[in-house]
Amino acid sequence: MNAVRNHRIVVERRGPPDVLSWMSTQRPTPAAGEVRIRVEAAGVSGYDLMIRRHWFFGFTKTPYTPGEDLVGIVEAVGQDVTKFKVGQRVAGWTFGQGGGYSEMVIRPAETLVSVPDGLDPVVAAAIITNYLTASLALHKTAKVQSGERVLVHGAAGGVGSALLQLGNLAGLKLYGTGSEKAAGFIADNGAVPINYRTENFVRRIRELTDNGVDVVIDVVGGPRQLWRSGRCLKRGGRLMMLGMASIKKSGVSIIPLSLVTVGIIALWPNGVRLPMSPSMMSFPARNLNWYRDTLADLLAKAAEGHLRPAIAAEIPMRDAARAHAMLEEGGLVGKVVLTNFG
Repeated sequence: MNAVRNHRIVVERRGPPDVLSWMSTQRPTPAAGEVRIRVEAAGVSGYDLMIRRHWFFGFTKTPYTPGEDLVGIVEAVGQDVTKFKVGQRVAGWTFGQGGGYSEMVIRPAETLVSVPDGLDPVVAAAIITNYLTASLALHKTAKVQSGERVLVHGAAGGVGSALLQLGNLAGLKLYGTGSEKAAGFIADNGAVPINYRTENFVRRIRELTDNGVDVVIDVVGGPRQLWRSGRCLKRGGRLMMLGMASIKKSGVSIIPLSLVTVGIIALWPNGVRLPMSPSMMSFPARNLNWYRDTLADLLAKAAEGHLRPAIAAEIPMRDAARAHAMLEEGGLVGKVVLTNFG
């Protein structure tokens, strides 16, 4: 019997960060078309926190292992896998299935891409979820054009900073809300910083643009936030509700209230459009060519230095509960990444 064991984080019940436990399991064996990866780095996301604490219909049931984006070394390949070899570094997204908070994980070969030589696995892990989400939002949903003015809320967060960096590459004029602490980071990423705590961001946008911005991408959510975001748009502008970070403070009731608010905004007679971004839980899985091509391009741009994801903290995998607690406290700039080095 194979004595090699795997360890992974398991959530056995919904609750606070201490429901995350480090458990020993059998080493998984890849079937045909699959790859076993020794995980080096896995990103921690707001989605991980949300499903750990709350249950939503159709989402992961307990017990489960979190982790949507992972980077690691190929340890074994199943039958018919020819694209990847043992010892190769790969990256992948799990499409809502989780599993990344593990020492070893099995993934379909078709969901993986090669990591460019020399790219730090922690940096690669910080690219996957946030930059895929940002690329989908900017180019597939908002369909931004060079020269357009875009306001990004939560601009110092993982998705927010990805939006700024990809927006710069697309030739956009950018504005970003954040705390005073984040102002320098937002400016360094090519946007005009707006302190949401001390400034009225609607008034400030009107001062900076006269008639408003072309696009607002709102990762915060909530009725008041979304209503004010709509007021930042010029006539015919686009408002994208990309996230619901306010759920941490206001609870899940904020979701239906936010949907009602965007419905009211859509009826307002100023031509504002509300394009809805496809779900990151389904769109990449249904569009594997887009997913692989986009992720490979993003990793290449990171290796070339064109994308620079901020790393808020690197935490050992077994201490995932501490990583979740840090993210829940807020105030971080960049991505928290779990590591399995050493």
